[in-house]
This record gives sequence, structure tokens and C-alpha cells, in this order.
Amino acid sequence: MRRRFILYIAAVLLVPILAGASAAQDTRRPSPYFVGNFDNCDFSQWDTQGPQAAFKIVRSPKTGGACAAALTIGPWAVNGLINPEGDGAALKVDPAPYGTVGRTVWQHFSVLFPADYRATAGEWNLFIEWHNDNGYERFGIANEYANLCWMVRNQKGVARIGMRIMGGLSTAPRTVRVNGPRLRTGHWYDFRARTVWSPDPKEGIVEWWLDGKRLFSRHIATLYTRPDGSVSNVRFVEDNYRRHAGWDATIYFDGTRLGPTRASVRY
Repeated sequence: MRRRFILYIAAVLLVPILAGASAAQDTRRPSPYFVGNFDNCDFSQWDTQGPQAAFKIVRSPKTGGACAAALTIGPWAVNGLINPEGDGAALKVDPAPYGTVGRTVWQHFSVLFPADYRATAGEWNLFIEWHNDNGYERFGIANEYANLCWMVRNQKGVARIGMRIMGGLSTAPRTVRVNGPRLRTGHWYDFRARTVWSPDPKEGIVEWWLDGKRLFSRHIATLYTRPDGSVSNVRFVEDNYRRHAGWDATIYFDGTRLGPTRASVRY
């Protein structure tokens, strides 16, 4: 009898503990869609494109965890991203539902430009892209450019962090350019962004924070509508992609997370 009583008391005490554990599970932050933080100290989280010499895992500099990635390009990386006018290498994420119309994706990543980084003139110094699919090719359209991207914009010798958004009709897209601060080398930039994907400027949204400061927030077209009414989709890319030039340039990446909520991409 005494043993039964002890088991009964133990069971009663265990109920609130299990209930508390269940509640804790219910309130935990959502899982990210993708984590590309190089904590395996390799490129296994990513697909790579470009010359092998462009890709290097480093233990310093980094934002946290075990390792970060360095993407280096030079004149030897010409046509690395299938463009004979550009030098490039890229880390790519497989196409996924979160890159399609109507979906929302939060982004959090860190980027560092070393002291010897040198940008080409203009804005063809891309380092982050939400790149469109190639469905436009069947319509004879010459090209579609990345719907959302960040670059170093070098105008009259002044280099700044910049963002470009394109969307709407594939044959006549609208382009919005946003200037950020002057480029600061040797500094880990903390990027956060929220995007709602849509070719409708009333439905699409882009919000951008840099080092905790919100620089942009508005409704805007973020995908393309093709001539048959179909809508493009996008995939996430980290790259070092520029107009062909005669010098080497390195960009460091770390901590990338994509997810459904702000909390899901928190480091």
C-alpha cells in the first residue's frame, strides 16, 4: 500500500513538470529555413560555383562559432559565374518554397571587407543576391537581373554599401536603388532584412537593417511577372562578383540564417 501511495504522489508531481516542458516546446522560436554559418569548417552547407581557388575556410576573422568563409576573385576568375565580362565565385542555396510568391523570409548574415578591398567603378561589385530563376529565357528576354541584391557602389571614387530592388513586369521592370553608409573595411557588417515576395508593388515588401539601424522599409515589387502571367522565383546567393578587373579582392562571410520570423534568424 505504501509503495502505491509513493508512486501516486510521484505521478502527481510529474504532471506539471511534463506540462511545463510541453509549454516550453510550444513557445520556442521557429526553426530557420537555412543555416550557412560554416561551423563545420567546410562548405557542406552550400553549393559552390566558380574556380576552386576562390573558396577558403578561415578561423579568423569570424563573428562567432568555429569558422567563416573567404571568397577571393581576381582576373583569373573571369567567367566564373558564366559571364565573360565579370570575375566571380558564389555560394548558393538550393531553390526552396520560401523564395516563391506570397512567402516571407527573414535574412541575417555578416559580411566583412578587408583593408585591401578594392571595388570596381559603378555598382557591379555584388556580394549578396536573391537571384531569379531562368524561366524568362523561353520568352526571348535578353536578361533578368537579381530581384534583391546588395553591392559596393563605387561612384566617383567613393565606395558605399548599396541595395538594389527590381520587380514588376519582366519586360519593363522597376528598379529602386538605396544608398547605405560609406564602406568601412575591417568591420563585420550585420545585415538583417525581411522580404515578402510578390510582383505586385502593393504586396511585396523589403525592410533592411544594417548594424541595427533600419535603412529602408516599404511596399515594392520583389518578383517578376513574365509575358504569360507566370511569376519568377528566387534563390539566395552569397558571392564576390564584379566587372572584370586586374586585381584580387576578398570578401568574408559568416553566420547566415534564413527563416520565417525575426527570432528564427537570431544568432
